[in-house]
Amino acid sequence: MPTILDKNFKPQSREVKYLGRDFNQIKQNLIDFAKQYYPKSYKDFSDASPGMMFIDMASYVGDVLSFYIDYQFKEGIIEFAEERKNVINLAKYLGYTTKPSKPSVTTLDLYMIIPSKRNLDGTFEPDERYALSISEGMESISSTGVSFLTMDAVDFSLKSELSPRTDEVFSRNDAGEPDFYLLKKSVKAYSGKKITTSVIVNSNTPNLRIELSEDNVIKILSVKDADNNNWYQVDYLAQDLVQLPVENNQYNFEKFSQFKSTVPNIIKFLRTNRRFTVEVDENNKTFLQFGSSTDNIEEELLVPNSDSLGVGFSNISKYNLTLDPTSFLNSTSYGLSPFNTTLEITYVVGGGINSNVNVGDITRVTSINFIELQDYLSSEVGLVNTIKTSLRIENSISAVGGSGSETIDEIKQNAMFNFAAQERIVTKDDYIARVFSMPSEYGKVSKAYVTTENDLYTNNTSYIPGLIDVNNNIIVDAQNKDFRKINFEGINPNAVNLYVLTYDTNKNLTPINEALSYNLRNYLSKYRMLSDRVNIIDAFIINIGVNFTILTYSNYNKKEVLNNCITAIINFFNVDLWQISQPININQLELEIGKIEGVQSIANLEIVNITDSGYSNCEYDIPSATKNKIIYPPIDPAIFEVKKPNIDIKGKVL
Repeated sequence: MPTILDKNFKPQSREVKYLGRDFNQIKQNLIDFAKQYYPKSYKDFSDASPGMMFIDMASYVGDVLSFYIDYQFKEGIIEFAEERKNVINLAKYLGYTTKPSKPSVTTLDLYMIIPSKRNLDGTFEPDERYALSISEGMESISSTGVSFLTMDAVDFSLKSELSPRTDEVFSRNDAGEPDFYLLKKSVKAYSGKKITTSVIVNSNTPNLRIELSEDNVIKILSVKDADNNNWYQVDYLAQDLVQLPVENNQYNFEKFSQFKSTVPNIIKFLRTNRRFTVEVDENNKTFLQFGSSTDNIEEELLVPNSDSLGVGFSNISKYNLTLDPTSFLNSTSYGLSPFNTTLEITYVVGGGINSNVNVGDITRVTSINFIELQDYLSSEVGLVNTIKTSLRIENSISAVGGSGSETIDEIKQNAMFNFAAQERIVTKDDYIARVFSMPSEYGKVSKAYVTTENDLYTNNTSYIPGLIDVNNNIIVDAQNKDFRKINFEGINPNAVNLYVLTYDTNKNLTPINEALSYNLRNYLSKYRMLSDRVNIIDAFIINIGVNFTILTYSNYNKKEVLNNCITAIINFFNVDLWQISQPININQLELEIGKIEGVQSIANLEIVNITDSGYSNCEYDIPSATKNKIIYPPIDPAIFEVKKPNIDIKGKVL
């Protein structure tokens, strides 16, 4: 018999089958294994034998282990996970926070009565000195008990295309003259109830975690401690820079205050250690997670410093502190944790399918805050109180969109989409989407177009330029049929060019103002890549008019047909539908006119450039830019606009 010392001795190898996963397969593999390798040791494989009892028990354990290994592996992949708790946690790792519920949204019509005033010409109009302003967050309630909060402030003194207001005479004096006017403004509102709770924090606890008592918390409005310090919500605890809206007035921003009507707030960034994140669990409970530090330690002492790496080996503790990632937990790198204080937390709860209400159900105001009144109104307390109490509300449309918490499938999809975006700007579409997602409180960009210098001047033979704007230093190179920008100070030729426009109070396209440009630049800085440079440039506006002649059928009213054609052209050139660098398809325009009942044929149709006073001074050679009945825009991004449709569209009937 060979011994272990025998050089020819080889241990017997044993074949193990790994494919058996369930009870029966494991049992059969164990029986085969025993028969093959222990043929003389055990031969009784009947179900009643003691040996089979142990084989059954081993098969049972193997089956259970196999199941849970497979199950846990599956639950660790968001695409295949089934337990809501696991899906929420996996979504959190992808940077997505689940939504407990969705609020319904509606439009509230607000009515207010103010005195009239007589003009010098003897006419009457509302005395806007008495038109009050209402802060954002006005609370109202429906007949079914659903609370709503307004999304924006309402200023009754503003009246423009961007902030419309309707006026009508409310009452007249004995002489038949208007003495009071009824003003109407509209504002968006969402379902939700504002709740304020106090939490006493005595213990010095790093990574403090606070659970809010109510379910379905839609939004955290504010968190303040006993010393009136604000704590700010962030996406992750390492984010020490928060974005804050600061009211645009002459005291805060003298330079930008002239643009207050269109840019009510200016973006400011605050570097703070007082911050928290919001988490939602599988039961729709909301938690506030605070930082790890309870002492305001100087961060420079603990944050890794590339200059200290590889030096000072004699001081091992300093070297280890620089490299040890756990050292961040003892610093303010992840923010502070409150202690020995009382936190006042204000938040909004609501949403759900029950928050959808019918037209006219919201009629009662439960909480309102009028913005600080002008000094000249302080002596007219009685009249001011009458104006305040005259406020009435009603929802002009149904409140819709309310739904319950996200389903598991919705969480999966939203998390993966969110991870793909990663809160960053990479592509041109990313830039456009991010520009239009900037909150309206910082101003509104109406048109946006992204390109680079190479995109503009390389292989653009299909464009036929002809734009000349001396004031903007644009010239035409007749030989190369090309534009060239010159003397643009501060423009980085290697950067992304973001061309933007906004609307003025009459909803005409206009360059953005300094305040909006400032906000846009700061807003994008949070999302753009570190190496990206962005030039924010005003796109060119080419004002155009339409001259046309039609032939109508004899049995139709010529004037009515002509008016319908003008309406069709106005709709075709609706500024909301047009984008920067979009060409004009004359064939499509003729088709829209041809659809009008009574039109027999189009005798003539001409698009002309208008550069009169009150219009853009951009001159454009439209005939040279027309090819195959398509008017191409210039290489430098520009947009076509019919500024005054009622004047610039002229038609006649043969």
